[in-house]
Amino acid sequence: MGSFLDKIIIMVLTAVVIRPVTDNMQLVVMAFSMITAAFLMSYLRMIDGWGKKLNYVIELLIGILACIFPNVAALIPLAAYEIMIDRQIVTGLVSFVGIAASYDKCELHDYILLLCLTALSVYLSYRTEKIEQLEKDNRKIRDEAEIKKEKLSDRNKELLIEQDKNIYTAQLAERNRIAREIHDNVGHMLSRSLLQVGAMMVVHKEEPIAEELSSLRGTLDTAMNNIRESVHDIRDEAIDVRTAALEASEPLKEKFNLHFECDIEDNSMPKDVKYATINIVKEAVSNIIKYSRSENVDIRIYEHPSMFQIIVHDYSCDDARREEAKLEEVITSGNGMGLDNIRMRAEQLGGQAAFSRGDGFRVFVRIPKNR
Repeated sequence: MGSFLDKIIIMVLTAVVIRPVTDNMQLVVMAFSMITAAFLMSYLRMIDGWGKKLNYVIELLIGILACIFPNVAALIPLAAYEIMIDRQIVTGLVSFVGIAASYDKCELHDYILLLCLTALSVYLSYRTEKIEQLEKDNRKIRDEAEIKKEKLSDRNKELLIEQDKNIYTAQLAERNRIAREIHDNVGHMLSRSLLQVGAMMVVHKEEPIAEELSSLRGTLDTAMNNIRESVHDIRDEAIDVRTAALEASEPLKEKFNLHFECDIEDNSMPKDVKYATINIVKEAVSNIIKYSRSENVDIRIYEHPSMFQIIVHDYSCDDARREEAKLEEVITSGNGMGLDNIRMRAEQLGGQAAFSRGDGFRVFVRIPKNR
């Protein structure tokens, strides 16, 4: 846009300078020539390769024609604008000779105006080039700033997620600690109190205090049951499937390349599904340690809109061995207590378990959310 306005200014000023030394017809011809040359050179500049080379030829041709036909010198300010962009020293010298050749064809003040106009064209070209470069650098800096801003935003989100995970893990640990404290201290004290009350009831069977002791024992029994239920609830809520499954798969790291992935929300998984998931992973890990000869193990736990999915797959990373593997064989019945336990746990929750052999061994378990 800047170069377009510059060229309009140059052509208008050129028309003003040559108007006194040309008639109307020549002025129309020169104006048409300037517009054509400006459009053509601007168009060729947008084309890489041969377009720019052809632009050099046009610039040089204007300078040569100006040496032969002095009237063509009116096009030199426009050509000088392009020559400055291309940094063509030879073409610039030829154009300067063309301007010098027009000295005898115009008045001194018109000649000086033409030189000043050529200098102005060079300045406008240089200024516009610098402005465009500054705008380009500014856009680059702005884009880099936006990229860094997005990266920083993503990093902040990751830190917040990590912080939430740490807080959640700390909460689970604290819940487990509270559950242990209640079980070990309050639970034991209530158990001892129940034993003492029972012993007193044996000793004071016929005395009036027996009824009060019986009522006290009932109260202690109720308190004991309530505490037991609370401890179980706290412990169940404190189960972290991701951590528990990862701990269960820890023994695999000694002999296998383990890839573990868990994409679930613990809050959305019922406690019975949590226990089943952890035990299924333990059974599969135990079978892999006993029987697998593969190098790699994948353990993946996913949450889908309608179900939870557990996949444990041990396989070779050797492509040649993969090609030599037999076609996948689906195993329809458990071939051992471990597989039967996995199938039984899945079926108890309304799900299915499938086992396949081919590229290693794969355990696939699906447990529906709505049972």
